[in-house]
Amino acid sequence: MRERFTDNPGRLKTAAGVRREIPSDFKYNPKKLKHLKKILHNVTVSLGTMTSSLNEFSKLKGPEVSPDGLLGGVGYIIPLKEIKETFNSSIRNLSDVADCLADELTNPRWDVQDDKDVKKLIKEKEEVLEDVEDAEEDAKKEDDDDLSPDDLVTVKDLEEDTSDKDDEESAVEKPDILPDADPDTRDSIESKVLRNASAGEEKFKKAVQTSLVNFFQ
Repeated sequence: MRERFTDNPGRLKTAAGVRREIPSDFKYNPKKLKHLKKILHNVTVSLGTMTSSLNEFSKLKGPEVSPDGLLGGVGYIIPLKEIKETFNSSIRNLSDVADCLADELTNPRWDVQDDKDVKKLIKEKEEVLEDVEDAEEDAKKEDDDDLSPDDLVTVKDLEEDTSDKDDEESAVEKPDILPDADPDTRDSIESKVLRNASAGEEKFKKAVQTSLVNFFQ
């Protein structure tokens, strides 16, 4: 539970770690309270409108409205994914502002504990925030439903794929050079064979390059 003014009238610690230092002689002007009420109401309405927009946007399948995953034109082109992220971040930010304003209106030093308008505004805010949570869950569900089975590659699948490749590589046997030779002799001969093979490859590359040059001259 967050710390309230009633716990410590001089300070309020928020989730961000910010503390309010309020002088004990500061005089709250009740006439200014009406502005905070209007702002909270407008933010709540904005939250409701933004949430409705996110709901509608989440129902759209990208290919149904955009062949390239983009919307707009003439300098205002935005990816569908970015639009959705903008809705989500805007809603989160407005929700934080609404909670902040509601907390301020319940600050005992405004002395509005029995203010019916404040209680109504806070209830209105809570109802909209419930809709926000539902919208976020629905949007996440829509994102999950958009994923096809081919898109779901698990770590286990990758491990099995790598294991199969390792097995294939290990199944290829290297030719045994001079099986009756002693280990030192065999290693020496294998090294020479590898060097000769590498040198032969380089000679082949140079021959091909020379042939191509002569052909186009």
